Amino acid sequence: MGRDRVGIVAEVADALYKLGCNLLDSSMTLLRGEFAIILMVQLPEGQSTEDLQKQLSTVAERMQMTIHARELSEEEVLETPTRGVPHMISVYGADKAGIVAGITRKLAELGINITDVETKYSDEGAESIFVMILEVTVPPELPTRAVESALARTARDLAVDVSVQTLEVFEL
Repeated sequence: MGRDRVGIVAEVADALYKLGCNLLDSSMTLLRGEFAIILMVQLPEGQSTEDLQKQLSTVAERMQMTIHARELSEEEVLETPTRGVPHMISVYGADKAGIVAGITRKLAELGINITDVETKYSDEGAESIFVMILEVTVPPELPTRAVESALARTARDLAVDVSVQTLEVFEL
């Protein structure tokens, strides 16, 4: 991660290619000028995490980034995605402290796994607006109506609007 600039993805991808790595999964995002990447790569036979870190340290220095590499355990590599029903939860309201904590705490109490979160803050006009979009996995035995009901109480306490939608997911 580091300050955004043109060529970060190309530099990292090229370094991985030169080392013979296979890029498996990735997530990349830009947040107020800061760029972050999470990558899952497969090292070629004979290469180590230390070799990877050394190769990437050159990129990190050149691009003024922080790069951390770690080897996954066999359990982590074989880990299957969380079982459940994918949903999207939208939260909207006047900005104030505690919205993220309140909503995510309720989701944790319900046994709902958060798989992605995006928040946006806007200070336009008379009041500041806060928006949060969460992708979550709801346990199959928990009906969407129960999620909506539980979040409605939390939303009232936080003075925000919350909506819950089941997602149709198409695997890549």
